[in-house]
Amino acid sequence: MNLNLTEEQDLLRTTFAELFASESSSDRVRAAEPLGYDPALWKTLVETEVVGMRVPEAQGGTGASLHDAMLVAEEAGRHLASAPVIEAIVASHLISGIASPAAQDALPGILSGSSLVSFALFPGGESQLVPAGAVADAVVGLVGDELVWVEKGRDVKPAENLGSSPLARWSLASDGVREVLASGDEAVRAWSAAREEWKLLMAAAIGGLARRALEIAAEYASERIQFDRPIGAFQGLAHPLAHSVAAVEGGQLLAKRAVWAIARGRSDAAELVSMAFAWAAESATLAVARSLHTFGGYGLAMEYDIQLYYRRAKAWALAAGDPREELQRVAERHWEPESDVALPDAGEVTLEFGLGERAEAFRLSARQFFEENLTSELRAAARYDWDGHHPGFHRQLAAAGLAFASWPEQYGGQGRDPYEMTALGQEFHRAGWSTHPIGTTRIIGETLLHFASDALKQEVITRVCAGEAVISMGYSEPGSGSDVAAAQTRAVREGDEWVINGQKMFTSGANKAQYVFLLTRTDPEAKKHRGLTMFLVPLDSPGIEIQAIHTVGDERTNATYYSDVRAPDSWRVGEVNGGWAVLAHALELEHGGGGLGAFYDEHLEVVEQAAVWARKALRDGRPAFEDPRVRERLAYALMRAEVAQSLGLRSLWSGVEGVANQGEGPMTKLFGAESFIADSADLLDLAAPDSLLDAIESDAAGSGAIELAYRLSAGTSVYAGTSEIMRSIIAQVALGMPRSRS
Repeated sequence: MNLNLTEEQDLLRTTFAELFASESSSDRVRAAEPLGYDPALWKTLVETEVVGMRVPEAQGGTGASLHDAMLVAEEAGRHLASAPVIEAIVASHLISGIASPAAQDALPGILSGSSLVSFALFPGGESQLVPAGAVADAVVGLVGDELVWVEKGRDVKPAENLGSSPLARWSLASDGVREVLASGDEAVRAWSAAREEWKLLMAAAIGGLARRALEIAAEYASERIQFDRPIGAFQGLAHPLAHSVAAVEGGQLLAKRAVWAIARGRSDAAELVSMAFAWAAESATLAVARSLHTFGGYGLAMEYDIQLYYRRAKAWALAAGDPREELQRVAERHWEPESDVALPDAGEVTLEFGLGERAEAFRLSARQFFEENLTSELRAAARYDWDGHHPGFHRQLAAAGLAFASWPEQYGGQGRDPYEMTALGQEFHRAGWSTHPIGTTRIIGETLLHFASDALKQEVITRVCAGEAVISMGYSEPGSGSDVAAAQTRAVREGDEWVINGQKMFTSGANKAQYVFLLTRTDPEAKKHRGLTMFLVPLDSPGIEIQAIHTVGDERTNATYYSDVRAPDSWRVGEVNGGWAVLAHALELEHGGGGLGAFYDEHLEVVEQAAVWARKALRDGRPAFEDPRVRERLAYALMRAEVAQSLGLRSLWSGVEGVANQGEGPMTKLFGAESFIADSADLLDLAAPDSLLDAIESDAAGSGAIELAYRLSAGTSVYAGTSEIMRSIIAQVALGMPRSRS
């Protein structure tokens, strides 16, 4: 994977960030209203050759990639640039690809700025609102199967509008001088590809706009004092902004994935383009609304800049019509990909969202193992939770190097990297085999490798790698759930031993595991986080009692009781009273820093199962899938699953590359959990009443997967830290807001 910018791209982004900060200041943006056009800014942009950045060098442009253009568009969005940056880039790129003399004769004037050309977003000759149409000298568009160049007629007038954008109505069939640049399939495909390019560049611009609006709101909330504290310290304000920043950044990543997919010729490229545009429009709408709300009554005042972002987020996206119409294209492109969608040339793209050749080779070897060793009896007994742990098959996995392959060879692992481990996890899901015992043991084991003594590592890690032991977590207590540092389970030292007394809740797997990773309080007089110590305790130790707790998700967890349990000091992990550092490491792995996480596979599976139901189920005598409302809801859930995966991929990459923490893990956990919960509920509604049936019923919608997902998803906003905790972390780390605990 590679999400880094090249040196040239970093310079490009920095250059345009500085240019727009200087030439598209708040005062300049306001001065350009109501037309929404700043001639001085446009002149400067022409001089930077931004208009022709997508035009090949041989034709007078700079031959930039689609990703390069997105970087410029994002900065234009952040600074509300009052210039037709996107339309000009798209129009010039489109015309440069047409070989007709008329097109090639027009290109020099476009690149020099003597002719400002915009792009008509709708096919047909009838009157339509054209972005930048109020200031354009000409418009290029599609009429029938002809790509036409239309010069401005006398009837073209600016139209007052929500965003103070330079919109105007044009009739491509009658306005001004009209010339055909191309016709037939060439014309249709060229225009269609240009429209897809416009959507991606606009998604980048709206994403930049929304991210900046959230920053402005966070800055205000950090300074505005009410009730003797910054208002940003109140969760009621901080949490909505945190949720939006995860959604917006997920959309920005999805747009980058679309560019990568185009460059690699992937079959999912077209659907990703539609998702990126639709999600950018939706997430920006909510982000700017929440940002404006943060200002209270001041946000409504025209003197405050936040209203500019509020108006333009909608105005820019809606220039192409209702963004939700794009969801119909998502459904068609994903489930009915019969036609070849015309896409723009991406140019040279260094982005890489794939896991790499080594990971794909490891994936294939894991798939072969499951196909050869997972018998019908094992498949029949398989479960998604800890109760799916089968000691015999677990030893087979260990012997094949598939249980804890990431661990060092000296402890029985293979030293596999996180990308390879991610591919392996996907193959576990594909095979329908539980990763709960392995996943929990991996998190604790990797923590032991960092903090345990050499003797403890040699004894326990070697045993774990051989498939002879798994480990459960003992963190939560009846009085300390999310506030895990408030643990009261006591460990008192007696010579070379510790005597442990207390109770733990939600010790999942304790009935299957050989060890529990136990959080204890060793100094009740110290501050909450400083009096904690971690131990690895054998679960067959005298004084441990395990009681089952069954959940709505058809999972078993446990309450565990510790009565005068004696643990030698050799089982201590980390320093005495240094348990918080040990636990924090484990929690970071659990929150999404060590893999895709975010329940993407489960999320995607329930969407696909719902689509299977929609093809079979009849509504008014026709397949439910033919109903546009059904297709839209399926596509919406699919889109959110892909946003979640985009966040997960970034979290994975950030962990590998050691990128400074900007909340990548919590964003992955938060968005993945909340979208999975919401989409599972909506798909349950969509397929009702058959979706109510359990998998044992032959006519259950989605073979019971929808009903199960609804129950399973409920726990995802609780496990590994609640969504509220994730939002607080994101607000602090990603938006720089005050600590919020009330």
